[in-house]
Amino acid sequence: MQIGYDEIFIGEGIRIPLPTFNRQLGRSILRAPGLRKNIFSDHAHFTVVMNEYTRQLVYSAYNIDQSNFLPRPPGGGKRSWRNDPNVKAKFQLDNDYYKDRQTPTGKIPNPYDRGHMVMRFNNMWGADNDESDKAGKATFIYSNSSLQHENLNRDEWKALEIGIVREFEDDKNNKLAVFTGPIYGDLDRHINLTDQESARVPSGFFKVICYRRKTAVEASKLGVLAFAIFQDTEVLRDKKGGKQVKTNREYQVTISELQNWTGINFDRKMYDANPLFYNNIASRNRNLRVSSIPERIPVTGPGGVVGDATERRPEVTHLSTRRIVINSAMIDPQGSERRGEWISLHNRGNRKTSIRGWRLIDGKGRVAELTDSIGSGESKRLKGRALGKVRLSNSGGSLALQDSHGCLIDHVTWSRPQIRRLEEGVAFLFDSQSN
Repeated sequence: MQIGYDEIFIGEGIRIPLPTFNRQLGRSILRAPGLRKNIFSDHAHFTVVMNEYTRQLVYSAYNIDQSNFLPRPPGGGKRSWRNDPNVKAKFQLDNDYYKDRQTPTGKIPNPYDRGHMVMRFNNMWGADNDESDKAGKATFIYSNSSLQHENLNRDEWKALEIGIVREFEDDKNNKLAVFTGPIYGDLDRHINLTDQESARVPSGFFKVICYRRKTAVEASKLGVLAFAIFQDTEVLRDKKGGKQVKTNREYQVTISELQNWTGINFDRKMYDANPLFYNNIASRNRNLRVSSIPERIPVTGPGGVVGDATERRPEVTHLSTRRIVINSAMIDPQGSERRGEWISLHNRGNRKTSIRGWRLIDGKGRVAELTDSIGSGESKRLKGRALGKVRLSNSGGSLALQDSHGCLIDHVTWSRPQIRRLEEGVAFLFDSQSN
């Protein structure tokens, strides 16, 4: 079994070394004799670097061989969390930071999950089922987890791990090199055990996928995609002013912006291979419909990912200027799910707006073709045949609203915990969802 991250894993002469750190982050890196080169903690298919002060990882680097994914054993096998044996316990956040709180008046639910950075299912590959199972179980160590809100961990983060990483199709040979970890900022939260003990909650998380492109020429055979998902609404506050109705949390981003956020220095060729632009070149930006620099494109599913620097960007309506929004939905109706489900669109603008030729697309790619128009300050409820093939899952999902030109007008998500907190037959309000 491969132990630790392999720099030449994706093959054909492409080497993706482990990232280094800027000077400020470098002072926080855990260095200890029990680690390889005093820094790296190696496990089945992945390597972890720890932050001494946050007691959470700086990043996990891992390899995926998609051609050798093997099913989990019956019942899924035993899954118990434990400390990383290579890292002293005092440098890891253990279960005390993730479990519910017991108080004299009762239990207080802890909204933060042990957010897997290397997901179990994505690490379950190998020569046989036994090797695959061992690799999956190896991910259940506290050094490979971070404080991740349950709404994010069980919705957008899971969708990224399964819908894009695990089912990645743009590579030539089914081999991926992936980097993932937390993003910290000035607006991070804290979770307190006692007056003396607390832990820093990241503002978000990143994922970088490196692969061998299918049709690229020799000079550009490396493919790189980078994503950031945020769990703090303040991080994405509209700096231009104006009312913010929604919060986009999932983005395709540039490697340069990830470096600015994290202090992690990726290999130079990864910056060049990433298809999004960090610097402004007016003529290029106009031709490709680049709306802002550095580029940060909301992700609505695998089909919305930009894979080539010359690919025209999906146009996106700015958060503060969206006139038509997905306002609410009956996700868990009383009685028949299909007959009872509905989605409400609301016109925030000052004029009547036609939605003929617009489309609603759910997280599975199912579509509802829209007609008619919505008056100023009015709402339109879509139900029955008007929903087309769109379905609203009680286990979590997403909806994207596109106009007739394919411009992303609005995008909303929901998670299973959010729906379970509502009574059956009560609509979910997207404008007031907690992020």
